[in-house]
Order: sequence, then structure tokens, then C-alpha cells
Amino acid sequence: MFAVIRIRGPIKVNRDIEHTMNLLNLTRSNHCVIYPENEKIKGMINKVRGYVTYGEINKDIFQKLLLKRGKVYNKEGKLNNIKDVFKLTEVETMVDDLLSSKKKISDINLKPVFRLKPPSKGYDKKGIKKTFNEGGALGYRSDKINELLKKML
Repeated sequence: MFAVIRIRGPIKVNRDIEHTMNLLNLTRSNHCVIYPENEKIKGMINKVRGYVTYGEINKDIFQKLLLKRGKVYNKEGKLNNIKDVFKLTEVETMVDDLLSSKKKISDINLKPVFRLKPPSKGYDKKGIKKTFNEGGALGYRSDKINELLKKML
């Protein structure tokens, strides 16, 4: 599964790119979404790669993300913290089911967007306008996305 984080804000962004960001539920900076790896999602991420960073999320970080920033809709439509609704063992099985694609995020009434803090000690040395390969924050990170998510929780 891909974790996609919006790094740059909405100022001076092409309409097509902003529309794709809205389709990905990335409306503000420091928002994170989790998507399965398929061709449609890869194409959308490729279109907005100058404004986001992404990579494969591991089980431990995904569980911490759910427990710390996860919100669940209840029967009345109100949002509750996931740790107030589910037990820790239920969250662990939920993470396994989501990572193995047995369930979708919408099946468990989970809010698809995780609102994160800016990373402690900032982004990488070259800032938010350079790619990850150049020493910046944008683009594909593979497993290094887990370190960034840890700094943002």
C-alpha cells in the first residue's frame, strides 16, 4: 500500500493538478492518504509528483498512524478517535486486513485522510521544491516514507 503525503500548498498550482489532488483527497499540506498499489493510483501520483511524496508503508507505522490520527464515523455520522471505538487487537487485525487488501478503508467507516503535523526538525536539507533523489522532500521514497511519517506523528 502507498502512503501519499501532500508537501506543497495550493498556491500557484495548475488546475488539472489541483483537481487530481482533490480526487486523491489531498486538499491541504501535511495530509496523508493510504491507497493500494494499482495502475490508476500510480498514474494519479505520477501526475502530482511535484507536490507530494509517497512510498510503501509498513505495518508498524500504519498501526501507529491509525491509533494516533485515525478517525472513525459512528452511526450518527460523528467522528471518533479509532482508539476510543476499537481495542488494540481489533486494530491489529484491521491493519492486517487493509494491508492484504481483504478490506477497504470505506468498509470500516474510517476517514480516508490523516491530518499530520509538520515533521519535527523539518523536511530534508534542500527543502520542499527538490526531489528526494536530489536531497529534497518530493517524489518517491520507497521505505523512507516510514521515517517521515514517524517524524510527522
